[in-house]
Amino acid sequence: MNLWKNKKALLLAGLLLACFATPAEAKHGVGIPVLNYHSIGVAPGNTYVLHPDTFARQMDYLSAHHYTPLTLDEFASVLSHKMPSPAHPVLLTFDDGYANNAEVALPILQKHKFPATLYLSTGLVGTPGYLTWPQIHELSAAGWDIASHTVTHPHLPKLSKKAQREEILAARAKIEQELGKPANTFAYPYGDYNRKTLRILKKAHFSYAFTTHSGWASSDQPPLELHRIVVDSQKPFEEWVQQLTEDTSK
Repeated sequence: MNLWKNKKALLLAGLLLACFATPAEAKHGVGIPVLNYHSIGVAPGNTYVLHPDTFARQMDYLSAHHYTPLTLDEFASVLSHKMPSPAHPVLLTFDDGYANNAEVALPILQKHKFPATLYLSTGLVGTPGYLTWPQIHELSAAGWDIASHTVTHPHLPKLSKKAQREEILAARAKIEQELGKPANTFAYPYGDYNRKTLRILKKAHFSYAFTTHSGWASSDQPPLELHRIVVDSQKPFEEWVQQLTEDTSK
C-alpha cells in the first residue's frame, strides 16, 4: 500500500511540473521572444517599415494574450535566473532611431503601459526622419531603455578593429553622457559581426548583444549572440503570431 501511495505521489508531482513548465523552459531552460522593429510608418513594399495599424494590432494581441513586455534589466534578470519569468515574457526592441518611434510607436505602447528598448545609431540623431535628443529624452522618461547600435550604422566586419571599437564605444559614451544611465547592451547593425567585434564587446563589459539570427533569445545562447525575431512588414499577421509563440532557434 505504501509503495502504491509513493507511486501516486511521484506521478502527481510529475504532472504538476509538466503543467507549470513553459515550452521555453522545457527546450532551453529560459527562452524569451525578442521582437525587432525598425520604422513604424507607411512605405508599401519596405519590409522594415511596419504600418502603424499593424503595429497597434500586434500590441493589442500582446495585451489580450497577457504578454509581459520587459525592461532590459528584467530581461537580464529572467535570462540569468535571478528572477522568475512571467508566463508570457517578451522584449520589444527598435533599431536605428527613427522619429516615428517617438511620434507613432510611443503613444501605442503607452496605451498598454509597455516598455521598450531603442538601439540607437547616434550619428543619425537630428537628421531628417530620425529622432532628436529631446525626443530620445522623452522616450527614456517614458521607460524606454536606450543602448548602442554604433554611430554610423556600418557593416562592422568591413572595419578595422580600431574603427569597430570607435563605432561601438563612442555611441555608448554619447548615450550615457546624454541620459546619465548605463548602456551596456548592443545590437549589431545588419546583424553583422566577427570575432573582433565579440572581443571588443567582451573587453568593454557589454552584458548582452543581439543578432538577427531568427528565434527566441535563450540562456543557452552566448550572451553576445542572442537571437531576435525581425518583424517583417510583408509577412502575414498569423506568421508573426507563430514566431512569437513558437521558438525556432537552432
